[in-house]
Amino acid sequence: MVKAATAQFVAAPAGVLCAELGETPRLDERTGELIWTDITAGMVHFGDVNGDGIELVRSLNVGAMSGPVTPLPEAGAGWIMAKEGGIAHLAQDGTVAILAAPEAGHPTAFNDGVADPAGNLWAGSMGRNGILGAGRLWCFGTNGSATVALEGIGISNGLGFTADGRTAYYVDTTTGTLERLDIGPAGTITGRHCIVTFLPGEGDPDGLVLDDEGCIWVAMWDGWAVRRYSPGGEMLAVVSVPVARPTAVCFAGDLLVITTCSGWLPEDWKQNQPDAGRLFTARVGASGPPARAYRGPLAIALPGEGENG
Repeated sequence: MVKAATAQFVAAPAGVLCAELGETPRLDERTGELIWTDITAGMVHFGDVNGDGIELVRSLNVGAMSGPVTPLPEAGAGWIMAKEGGIAHLAQDGTVAILAAPEAGHPTAFNDGVADPAGNLWAGSMGRNGILGAGRLWCFGTNGSATVALEGIGISNGLGFTADGRTAYYVDTTTGTLERLDIGPAGTITGRHCIVTFLPGEGDPDGLVLDDEGCIWVAMWDGWAVRRYSPGGEMLAVVSVPVARPTAVCFAGDLLVITTCSGWLPEDWKQNQPDAGRLFTARVGASGPPARAYRGPLAIALPGEGENG
């Protein structure tokens, strides 16, 4: 059987806003707006999708280390977000209220996360100041409980669930791998399987998204590209990006949206990458769902809380 050729696409700049560390794009189904963050600048941005472009509508200053933003189900209810070491509610006017601080006292900060089809929120952390192995992947359940699903993580990054919620795809960037996770009842991980090992020089796997066919699109930090993989790990497509550091991806219908980074680039790279930090888009012959909503309460019980000593 002859293997099909890898499809090739090219992404183009989609907006004028330049982020230091653009991350975690999401399509909010309630409003049709694209949401993305600038982590180190502490900004959450909202934009309208217009053709292949993204028009900035407004921005909220939520303070540094602003992590992923996940919609709540009700219109006007705001969002739940991972911020530094805590989980917070972000209101429409930009008010941030910390709900729980599961990473308090740890040399870590939350980095990426999504809701699964059941409405549980999964958020992972990374070590600060080069500390490896300090990160954890948390599951915040629809019953208000918080549990640690994985420990010993370097940089918890891309995470996406299949439509039935029984399988997830996951990146710990420091391992240079893309994993398939078997998901059991109540947010437990019952198995881990490496499906892709990235070679030196290919870039580091960062954020990811699943399309409507169940394939995985992975942003490649220092790889100048986004790659599409089958559930079995076969590379199906490459989207070339004219900047070195794509960070994360999402779908706005059949439009692939890519965030990028402008910070920490060597000086010669900066001169050759004037569009670093901007949003990019590409039509790639695939589509994906909007962001899933967190359907749990805003009262989150951390492990040990409410237990008798």
